[in-house]
Amino acid sequence: MPRTDIEWTDEFLIGIPELDHEHRALVRDINRLHRALGAHPDRTRIADTLGEILARMQAHFALEESVMKEHAYPHYGPHKAEHEVLLDTVTGYIVRFNQEPGTDVVAGLGAKLGEWIVHHILTSDKKMSLMMKG
Repeated sequence: MPRTDIEWTDEFLIGIPELDHEHRALVRDINRLHRALGAHPDRTRIADTLGEILARMQAHFALEESVMKEHAYPHYGPHKAEHEVLLDTVTGYIVRFNQEPGTDVVAGLGAKLGEWIVHHILTSDKKMSLMMKG
């Protein structure tokens, strides 16, 4: 599988330090998944990494949603819905990975997560940040 690591740049900063810190950690975790899915995939390492990504996403989304509520963000509902769709998707991949032999079940997840996190930060999270700073 070709490496599809995400290169962190300042373009991803949204100006809310605790969320920027967590975005950077999520990118790091997704890159770890890419490496775990590399030339010699190890099911245990992949399973551990998937669990860590899901736990970090749940905690991050809870914090982000708390910040949105605190600032009465008017697009809270749709933004939260984006989070829920991704959590459901990741959970579905984990369930399938645990039920089916082989690592090909999650092969596309690394790229999908990378694309999603970059798009979400650069669109939804930037929009949220700009509106909060008003």
